[in-house]
Amino acid sequence: MTQQEKLWILGCGDLGARLALHIDRKQYAIYGMRRNPLVALASKRRADVVKWRRGDATKKEDIEGLLSTGADVVLATFTPSEHTQAGYHRAYVETAKVLAEVIPNLPKAPRLVIWVSSTRVYGQSGDDFIDEQTPPLPSGFQGDSLLAAEEIIRHAIPDSCIVRFAGIYGPGRDRLLSQVRAGRCAPPQPPQYSNRIHVDDCIGFLLHLIEKHKQGQALEPLYIGADSLPVPMYELQQWLVKAMGYTSAHLREIVQTSERRSKKLSNRHMLASGYELKYPDYKVGYSALLEAEG
Repeated sequence: MTQQEKLWILGCGDLGARLALHIDRKQYAIYGMRRNPLVALASKRRADVVKWRRGDATKKEDIEGLLSTGADVVLATFTPSEHTQAGYHRAYVETAKVLAEVIPNLPKAPRLVIWVSSTRVYGQSGDDFIDEQTPPLPSGFQGDSLLAAEEIIRHAIPDSCIVRFAGIYGPGRDRLLSQVRAGRCAPPQPPQYSNRIHVDDCIGFLLHLIEKHKQGQALEPLYIGADSLPVPMYELQQWLVKAMGYTSAHLREIVQTSERRSKKLSNRHMLASGYELKYPDYKVGYSALLEAEG
């Protein structure tokens, strides 16, 4: 009988809890760490799947105490508790420093460490595709903190894998749908490109990497996680209006956004890893989401 591996999901929130539902529980014992696991238990969030543990990832003693009991795979999925410079620094830079200090000194090193980041590290804009070889140029404190954390992890744990996800959408992540329902949209010109990925593909890709590594296959140190069709936000919103049964006149409020957010992301390495997207573009993904809403 194959021995279970220990998968630790640090900062186990929505993404980690969803992943826990889809992983083979005969192969993995799933441990989820968060500052207040009672919140997850109170909402019955994967309570029967995840072995919840209390811990603060900015405290070395907490991480050391938990991971020293054994960790084969460590998945770090932190999110800021507040969208401020201090919140981002705490959520990413401070936690990265702790992991960088603890993991290399564990009695037994994990076989795989995955650090979940964001394509927000790319502050540049333009029509050229951005891929993993493109130098990131953050344009705000969010990207600065994300990139600083990545560099800490990369230097301390050289064989770690960093995944930069684009804008995640799906059940429970319907901010764009709410904007369209309210009649708000981006300006048609200049085109402001949006890059998205369905939450099921986020989970699917992470599981793909975990299993690929388990089979002895090498992973790239960095992946961009996005679907295959960057699209101007205005075009996406026009499509959603029709798909939701409104007329074009419904989009009556133009909301100005920074052109620096307009970029095209390449998912070439993601696809080259052998992963097949369940929702390769926004039309497939949002059609499924709207159908599920009824």
